[in-house]
Amino acid sequence: MPRNRPKEKYDIRRKRVRATLIEFGIGRELVKNIDREHPVGVLERIIEATKKRQPEDPADYFLKGLNYSRIKHGRPPLFIV
Repeated sequence: MPRNRPKEKYDIRRKRVRATLIEFGIGRELVKNIDREHPVGVLERIIEATKKRQPEDPADYFLKGLNYSRIKHGRPPLFIV
């Protein structure tokens, strides 16, 4: 998939992901845990899907999507929702 602009540095993308998760209403400790365990690309895709659908509770929607992604790839879910 061609890109019109070069990919930003990984640490800048990671900071943006953290800020977005905190903006969604997810606690800082949980954000650190999520950030440490998941690649930025996966988190960015789930964040895009969350913003696209504009749910009432974006934190809950994001966490359910993250759990689905973990289960899909053979890892245990973070939470049982």
